[in-house]
Amino acid sequence: MLKKTLTGMMFFWGTACWVLGAAVPLPDVQIIPWNGHKAAVSLTFDDSDPSHLDVAIPELNQRKMRGTFYLIANRTDRKDEWRQALTQGHELGNHTLDHKHANELTARDEEAQVMGAQNVLQKEFGVPIRTFAYPYSDITPTLKAWVGKGHLLARGGYGDYDMKPASEPDWLNIPSRNTMTALPIATYRDWIDQDLKDNAWLVFVIHGLEGTPWGWEPITRQNFEAILDYLQSKDIWVETFLGVGSYFRAEKVFESCQVNTADDKRTWDWNIPENFPTQVVLCLRIKPNADGSVPSVELSQGGNILTPDDTGLYRFNFSGKELVMRLLPKR
Repeated sequence: MLKKTLTGMMFFWGTACWVLGAAVPLPDVQIIPWNGHKAAVSLTFDDSDPSHLDVAIPELNQRKMRGTFYLIANRTDRKDEWRQALTQGHELGNHTLDHKHANELTARDEEAQVMGAQNVLQKEFGVPIRTFAYPYSDITPTLKAWVGKGHLLARGGYGDYDMKPASEPDWLNIPSRNTMTALPIATYRDWIDQDLKDNAWLVFVIHGLEGTPWGWEPITRQNFEAILDYLQSKDIWVETFLGVGSYFRAEKVFESCQVNTADDKRTWDWNIPENFPTQVVLCLRIKPNADGSVPSVELSQGGNILTPDDTGLYRFNFSGKELVMRLLPKR
């Protein structure tokens, strides 16, 4: 009888150990918003304005910042200088062929103004043009549909200017704030402070700068430099519209992707949206246990083991379309 009891206890203990071992949960992960910064800002510039080449780009380069320049395909001169801007990390975007109001366009015109401009710009500059800015912030359903055929993101005008990580944006109508001649620098600092407070993404629209031959609502060079210096003094990711927008969109795709868990392995699989750039790298952390300890895991992509940085953050390429986590045995 005693032997049977001991045997039963041993069986129960062994079964319990197996169950407990299998029940060790795989930890959760979190994509770190804005590439590890508290907030993000994109500086966008409209209308192929010469002052962008003469003032904006040199000032941005001096501070190692990047901007997005929306070109009107039929009104863009000094093309070699725009090519040089590309080599410096700036983005060129589509601002239509002729910058017309939406109510001036027929259905056939809309296709030409959007897709025709994209084709002209891509042929001229030899790079994919992935983002669009609506002239005058005029948006119609058919115009928006053409934009969506060839572009990943589009900048609109009005809406929730500070897009928080939990927001669900309309990727073809990202809100933006316009700089204006009469606005004091304190107003722009308030915009930036609110962006930081909300841990959000803010998009600036800048037309003319001091010395512009035609730019709308030009701002002084002093105010422009003050905006850049204030941004530089904060923990803000200042990156192109495509750079921030594609990171944000990749984060949303990852958060809603297919997750498969089996024993000590978890796999994330996702599809890549059309017109997506190839080198978007997401920043991820392993969520700690309730007691604050960090679970021992191995992350890999495409068979390559990922190594965390000094702060425990991992980086992986969104183009890989898969991420694998394995639970490591305790040492």
